[in-house]
Amino acid sequence: PLHPLTPSPVAWDAFVDAHPAGHLLQTSAWGELKSRFGWRAEPVAVADGSGDLVAGSLLLYRKMAGLTLAYAPKGPLTDWGNRPQTDALLAALRAKAKRNGAAFLKIEPDLPDTAENQNLLTSYGFRPSPQTVQPRSTIVLDISGDEDEILARMKSKWRYNIRLAGRKGVVVHEGSRADLAHFADLMATTGERDNFDVHSADYYAAAYDLLVSQERAVFLYATFEGNPLASIVVTVTGRMACYLWGASSNRERNRMPNHALQWAGMQWAKTHGAQIYDLWGIPDPIGQLAVPLPDARMAADTVPVNLDDLPEGDLWGVFRFKQGFGGHVTRTVGAWDLALSPVLYAAYKGGLGIRQMANGEWRNRIAAYRSSIHPSPFAIRHSHTWQSTLSTLPTPHVLQSWEWGAVKAQTGWVAERIAMPGAAFQFLWRQPVPGIPLRVAYVPKGPVVDWDDPALVESVLDAIQAHARRRLCLFVKIDPDLIEDSPAGQRLLDSLRRRGWRFSADQIQFKNTGFSDLRPDEETILAGMKSKWRYNIRLAEKRGITVRAGDASDFAAFHALYAETGERDGFLIRPYDYYATTWRTFLDAENEAANPAGGVLLLAEHPEEGQPLAGLFLMRYGQRAWYFYGASSDLRRRDMPNHLLQWEAMRWAKAAGCTVYDWWGAPTRPEDEDDAMQGVWRFKEGFGAELRVHVGAWDWPVSSVLYDLYTQAMPKVMARLRQMR
Repeated sequence: PLHPLTPSPVAWDAFVDAHPAGHLLQTSAWGELKSRFGWRAEPVAVADGSGDLVAGSLLLYRKMAGLTLAYAPKGPLTDWGNRPQTDALLAALRAKAKRNGAAFLKIEPDLPDTAENQNLLTSYGFRPSPQTVQPRSTIVLDISGDEDEILARMKSKWRYNIRLAGRKGVVVHEGSRADLAHFADLMATTGERDNFDVHSADYYAAAYDLLVSQERAVFLYATFEGNPLASIVVTVTGRMACYLWGASSNRERNRMPNHALQWAGMQWAKTHGAQIYDLWGIPDPIGQLAVPLPDARMAADTVPVNLDDLPEGDLWGVFRFKQGFGGHVTRTVGAWDLALSPVLYAAYKGGLGIRQMANGEWRNRIAAYRSSIHPSPFAIRHSHTWQSTLSTLPTPHVLQSWEWGAVKAQTGWVAERIAMPGAAFQFLWRQPVPGIPLRVAYVPKGPVVDWDDPALVESVLDAIQAHARRRLCLFVKIDPDLIEDSPAGQRLLDSLRRRGWRFSADQIQFKNTGFSDLRPDEETILAGMKSKWRYNIRLAEKRGITVRAGDASDFAAFHALYAETGERDGFLIRPYDYYATTWRTFLDAENEAANPAGGVLLLAEHPEEGQPLAGLFLMRYGQRAWYFYGASSDLRRRDMPNHLLQWEAMRWAKAAGCTVYDWWGAPTRPEDEDDAMQGVWRFKEGFGAELRVHVGAWDWPVSSVLYDLYTQAMPKVMARLRQMR
């Protein structure tokens, strides 16, 4: 059994050095440093039955505005996938923090900023903190190879500057305590130039005494003719090296002392066992670009921004410098808080908000956020990356899935997946008339964005319009998955009209649809149906109707049933190969455990009939399912196979983790009794479906004249296409 304990400094540091997420800020030396400057530090750990430490965290305590904060910098250190271990550690941390009178516990775990990790922390009771202490975004380098490999990953100009520094007389050496006055002077110069606060000379001296004596850090100086030009502090904890502090003078900058220092820092770190070199802090908007990618990680040389367009202040200049050394941009989940006293924690948040407003920090954050959405949208070329991107965004639609783009590619569409901070869209384009260089584009049920963020919505509309121009399209169509009478829906409609978008005469998808909530238990869902529908479900079972999941061998029978339905109900269907590819694509996705997309073919049968009586194909993405294709024969209609079929489809979706069942199709004009969808809707409504009126499809003409000519010249073709499902 696991049990809490307070380890000795030696035992604690050995554990930190060996832990995969071990960090300088979790060492006893760091705790001692902070203890000399207003904090109180203690390690808290849990051990197994043999007494070996398995998880733990350095806790720092400090009083702020009458409240006590418990803070785990770059911690805690635990296997987050091991629930019993993490539960035991968090229980020990909570107990210790409460005994010390803490109002809340702040942690900053070394976890990539993914939806999975955010959900994980939420499951433990933590919430995102309004105040992050350490930088969330950074660049990390792999220094496990030889020096030639490390240099080869740098930009050629950076390698040149490293050599140039030596040719221009720059000398790098390890500093002694006697050099600390130079370090403090350089830090003061840098802070004044770059507008940030620096620690006192005593703080840096204490850091030197505590860290260098344990060979955890080195103070490196770059000099020219004996005069210090720049200095950095590099630390090592286990396999992780960190560029902790850096400073430079305003003299002789063309001698490239900072390039020489970083290379020397990497060399020193390698000799002390480090395999990773953390450049420690870049602008967070850059890190946000990496969030949609696996493990919130992106090669530094592929960041989709123009370096020449970046601002000069804050960390932007630092990013220009750091990105040239290669490596990957990463972003962590940042700081998360656990309220130990809800009343006192609320007071802390309120006081923090007032202080931020008074300092103008809130306005600065808004400006920084707005600037974060300006970096260029970038293309995603791998399915798993697209899945990861959509997982960070609210309620992506199945028509924005990678699989749907692959399906449409068989009919002449080109699918491009475009991401940007906080939004994404699958952009389909094609040349409808062979030999005529006219292109049309479509973002089906997209874009995927937080519609409650007006600035972000405007940015993604800008990106869609720009991409349509870039692809030389006549127009681009969107049909956002957004409720028309919601505040966000009304705001979007105002924006579209202001931008010159036109409500489309070609509503490719159903404008309106119906939803059923699958979160209640089955009895509650059944109780929400009309009594006649519940009766018909039971009747179908009594009369021998069964429902089974089909596979590829059933495609031909289902397609024949679909053709019969189309002929009876007056709609055209596509060739068999189109549907077979669609169904196979989503069935294959369903068999991939990590894929949020999927689907199922369900067939209603009777033992006395040699063919299915009815069938449907559900598509799934995340927690939503769509009743996409439905078909039925004229056989045994009084046995109510369609009622049982729909109920089994809802049960399948619920078992697959879906919380919403989308009935995919409702009257365009609900008040019009002559609307062709009224009969179908009455059937769906009997199952408890609730009507949802969406904003519909809108077109943005790149050229209004050509758009008008195109839409007027092809009305018959478009009408025929609208009949095709």
